Amino acid sequence: MTYSTEKSAIAVLVLGAGELGMPVLRAMSQKAQSHSQVTVSVLLRTHADHAASGSQKARRDALADLNISVVEGDLQQQSVAELSALFRSFDAVINCSGFVGGPGTQIKITQAVLQANVPRYFPWQFGVDYDAVGKGSGQQVWDEQLEVRHLLRAQRETDWVIVSTGIFTSYLFDPAFGVVDAANKTVYAPGDWQNAVTLTTPEDIGMLTAEIFFHQPEIRNEVVYIAGDTLTYRALADLMQARWQGEITRKLLDKETLLADVQVRPDDVAAKYRLAFARPDGVAWDKSETFNARHGIATMTAEQWLADQHDS
Repeated sequence: MTYSTEKSAIAVLVLGAGELGMPVLRAMSQKAQSHSQVTVSVLLRTHADHAASGSQKARRDALADLNISVVEGDLQQQSVAELSALFRSFDAVINCSGFVGGPGTQIKITQAVLQANVPRYFPWQFGVDYDAVGKGSGQQVWDEQLEVRHLLRAQRETDWVIVSTGIFTSYLFDPAFGVVDAANKTVYAPGDWQNAVTLTTPEDIGMLTAEIFFHQPEIRNEVVYIAGDTLTYRALADLMQARWQGEITRKLLDKETLLADVQVRPDDVAAKYRLAFARPDGVAWDKSETFNARHGIATMTAEQWLADQHDS
């Protein structure tokens, strides 16, 4: 199916208005100001759309300020056929729903997009390189993400664009992840000190997703790599030592330790992630070869993010 951002009218639907959805919506709205043929809508659950107060109302007001229309729907509760009917009137769908829907949700959304013959689809693949990781990483949702890629590549009606971002920058420093322990001035390295991780802020992901969406010539059926930063765990430890201004503790988490942690705490999501990131490939790529680097687009590094947290 031929898709073009130069069409006379293009209706875009963004799924979700959360941690990533809002930055994508803001960036798409800003770009749409110079592309008058583009209209942007967002899919929200009914109760979120009609909230009378609190954060949900504030979000609804922010969406109105961005000139973004709200479409009511429920990615968890509605069937493939029902979602397909919702998607059918849109020229492009950008999926920012995340993993909150539980196992199988991303497969269902993708099936609905394909059944609706949506001309262009940005799936929820804002993470690692699932092709390189393959199956059996220990993360069930990662296996599902690989299956989404298989579904997209097995058809020709819907053009797709996968934006590989690495992890959200904030997650690397989240105490729950268990890599940076600020309280004890300790940095842990999953697998090897030379293992690296790519990370990008949601704001940069939103901005770059909009740039990729409107890029000419149009990007079709490709995996596009972006990065705020890519650094080894050794470089991360050096960064934290400079920030903490003194000696720190550096601890290697070997594969045996990580596997034991998962076996002892099988429901611990962070333990599974530490194991999944203890690898030399698939979770990091050279920033100099990314879309943002090739086009001279500045993104926030880990050091800049840390400085920004301190300043705020």
